Amino acid sequence: MTGGSKNDPFLERATDQVVESLPDVDVDLFRLSFVLTRAANRFSRHVESVVHRRRGLTTAGFRILFTLWTSGPLPAHRIAILAGLSRASVSSVVNTLERDGRVERSRDSTDRRVVTVSITSPGVAQVCEAYEAQHELERAQYADLSSADRRALAAALETLIDTPLDQSLDGSSGD
Repeated sequence: MTGGSKNDPFLERATDQVVESLPDVDVDLFRLSFVLTRAANRFSRHVESVVHRRRGLTTAGFRILFTLWTSGPLPAHRIAILAGLSRASVSSVVNTLERDGRVERSRDSTDRRVVTVSITSPGVAQVCEAYEAQHELERAQYADLSSADRRALAAALETLIDTPLDQSLDGSSGD
């Protein structure tokens, strides 16, 4: 084995396989990406099942409500960018949130094509309640990290977010 987490045999098997089969791969970069992806997915799934689903929300629904709560009324395309969702997802989820009274749509008085989405009072109450519950999970998840370690990890991840994605391989638009 290549060292590292003794608690994650899958990570070790994956690392060993990459080292054996792909000798030109930077194993440290592989492990960083592998662990970062697994940690983010694991925590996201946990928050969705323990917090959001119990409150009648999906992760996308929470992200839209949180975006509107922190940013104010926005057109759907801005919600998509800020919440990291596709426009189609935003449209579908906003329909549900609107049906449930958590958001409302309004048309711009000067350009009727522009539709703005706003969070309602029940939406604010729900996003605050959901985030308070999520924060309790965050406390538990990061309890073993010192305050300095949490700040350093957040700063490193913010640097990653600020780094443009390489589009040379797939031709997509990135973020």
